[in-house]
Amino acid sequence: MVQLSRSTKFTCICFAIYLSYAVFIFLLLPMLMPDPVTLQRSMLAYKTRHLGNLTKYTLETGGEPVRSLLVTFRGSGALKLLDNLSFQPGCYQHYAPLIAYQNRLNAEQRNKEALEEMVALYNCDYNKSAPMLSWGLQSSTFRRFYGVQWKNSLIYPSEVCWDPKVMSDICKIYPFLNMAVYNLRLEYLSTLLEREDLNIKIMLLIRDPRGTMHTRANSAWCANSPDCMPASLCSDMVSDYNTALRLLKQYPQRFGVIRYEDLVHDPEEIMLNVFNFYGLPMKRSKEVSRGVHPRIAHREGDGWEFPWRHANEPAYDWMYKMKIEDVKNIQSVCKQAMNVWGYRIIKDFEGFLPEAFEPLTAQN
Repeated sequence: MVQLSRSTKFTCICFAIYLSYAVFIFLLLPMLMPDPVTLQRSMLAYKTRHLGNLTKYTLETGGEPVRSLLVTFRGSGALKLLDNLSFQPGCYQHYAPLIAYQNRLNAEQRNKEALEEMVALYNCDYNKSAPMLSWGLQSSTFRRFYGVQWKNSLIYPSEVCWDPKVMSDICKIYPFLNMAVYNLRLEYLSTLLEREDLNIKIMLLIRDPRGTMHTRANSAWCANSPDCMPASLCSDMVSDYNTALRLLKQYPQRFGVIRYEDLVHDPEEIMLNVFNFYGLPMKRSKEVSRGVHPRIAHREGDGWEFPWRHANEPAYDWMYKMKIEDVKNIQSVCKQAMNVWGYRIIKDFEGFLPEAFEPLTAQN
């Protein structure tokens, strides 16, 4: 009889364990796992059990979802707010549905087509969204924030997770449908408020253009995009302001505005206001909320049940890190936008001290 060495025996044991693991993971587990829709239905029922019967809000059961829209600009800090919305039990997030239009000019020229696609998505219809999925799958941010597909991709193959039929079926079981759009002016998006079948609520998120441009500075997309010019950004901010004035009078219960800096100053109160405005339930943590100074880079948890992340994008970094010439250039073309939205211009650069400068004025 051939005697095996100890090392050979150990190698054989390791191989057997690995083979057993591979068989379980790649053969047995897929057979035992439910399909993505069934799994999501079970998880959703568990996570929303405290909210009672939600069938009147799901398309699958013939109900009408609570639909909300966040309108903003790239670099506005919207991901912080969307991160909180995505943690809300029952919320399905259509992140960047117009990503295939690439920039605001393209979306504006094809605004009717863009709006039709958005309406379809609010009804969980992906028949118009093949370009969105094609472009979106190239973006890690899109994959991270779109619906629950990122979580599904940890369990199922990509071709299953991002299949339009699977996505549609999953979307239809969710009671809260949120959408985030950054590349179309408010004047076009406001027409969605006229649709009684959607019963949508829209929130506009605004940020100091100096902070927005600072955030965009190191973004790859910004290198050759017409959207990345300060003049373009501030022209859209002025347009959105004029549209916002009209909508606040016409739809006071279904349209609202927040500034990113106000959100950073008082995240607990503003987030509660956002959720109340959208009509979304919010569970509070039993932990005591801790104060956060708005001008420090690191943010501790503020007591919400889900994380509030500011560490990667402090609201006032631009005052410490942006070149003076860049600030001057932005201010020279953004005076009107900064004035109407309540942002103070730096006049004395020689005596400028970030610690003493207050960039916010009372919002008009």
